Amino acid sequence: MPTDFLAAVLGHRTYLASVELILVIESVSIEMAELVDVRDDEGNFGKYKKYDGRYYVKHFVGNVKDHLAAIDSMDVRDDDTFILSYPKSGTHWAFTLASMLRTGETVYKGSPTFLDFTDKDTLDNLPSPRVFASHMTFDFMPKQVKEGKGKVIAIFRNPKDVLTSLHTFMKKLDVLKEDYKMTWKGLLNFHMEGTIFYGSWFEYIQSWDKVKIEHTGNNIMYLMYEDMVQDLGSHVHKLALFLGDTYGSDFVDKVTARCTFSNMAEEATRTFTPSEQWKTVTTTKTLPIYRKGVIGDWKNYFTVAQNEHFDKVYNDKIKSSTFKFRFV
Repeated sequence: MPTDFLAAVLGHRTYLASVELILVIESVSIEMAELVDVRDDEGNFGKYKKYDGRYYVKHFVGNVKDHLAAIDSMDVRDDDTFILSYPKSGTHWAFTLASMLRTGETVYKGSPTFLDFTDKDTLDNLPSPRVFASHMTFDFMPKQVKEGKGKVIAIFRNPKDVLTSLHTFMKKLDVLKEDYKMTWKGLLNFHMEGTIFYGSWFEYIQSWDKVKIEHTGNNIMYLMYEDMVQDLGSHVHKLALFLGDTYGSDFVDKVTARCTFSNMAEEATRTFTPSEQWKTVTTTKTLPIYRKGVIGDWKNYFTVAQNEHFDKVYNDKIKSSTFKFRFV
C-alpha cells in the first residue's frame, strides 16, 4: 500500500475522530450548561435540567436540546403506541393495558420505555409493537406522531392525588437524595411556581387543551384515571377498539381482570424481578410504582389552608378547561 495513501487514510480517520470528539465535548458542554439548582429558604431543593424555559429531570438523556431533536425525528411505526401523562397519573397502568392489548399476551411487562430517559438508538432498535411512555406534552412528540402516525394514549388524574402520590414516590428514590429534597409544603410551593420537573400540572393541562383544539388527527385517546378506577372494564374495551381490537372481547375481559389496580400491585410485589434500574435507584430496591390507587387520598396530606389556596389557583387556571376532574 503506498505510503502517501496510507497517510491520507490515517489522516482522514484522525480527522473524523477529532470531529466526533468535538461533538461529544459540545454535547456535554450543553448538558452542563442546562443544569440548574432550584432552592428555597427552608432547605427544599431540586437539581434539574432547564431548556427553553422548561424544567426536566436531571436524568433526561444527554442534553435536552439534542435529545428533543432526536425524538422529533424518530421514525414512527404504524403500530407504535405512546403513553403520555403527567408524573403519577397512571402511566404504568395505561402502559400495561396497552402492552397486553398490543401483544395479545396477559403478561406484566414491568416498566415502560420512556422517551425521556432512553437514547434514540435504543428506541429505534426496539422490536414491534413498541409501547413508549413520556411525561412530556404532545408538543414534544415525534413529528410523525403529530402528523397522525401511531397511537397516543393520554391519561390524566386529579392534581391533588397526583401531588400526593408524587410526594410519597420521590421519597423512595434513593438515587435522588443528592439531587432532590422536598417537604410536602416545599413540593406544593415549587409546583405552584412551576419550578419543578415537567413544570406545573396546570401548565400540562393547558397544553392539552390546546392540543384538543389544534390537532385534527384521530390518533389520540383521552383517559381519566378516576373513571378507570370506577369502571375499568368499559374503558379497556374502548381502548381495545382504539388500538385495533385484534384479539376479541374475551381477551379484553381477561386483560381487564389482570389489570385491576389491586391485581397489578399484588403481581408487582409477588413476581416482578426488580430491574437493575430499580435496584439502584430506590430505597426499597423494588418497583415503587403501585401505592393505593384510590381517589381522594389527598385529604390525608392537604391542610385546610393548603387546600383552599390550591382550589383558588385551580379555579383561576383551569376553569375554562375541557377536562373535568373528580377529587373524591
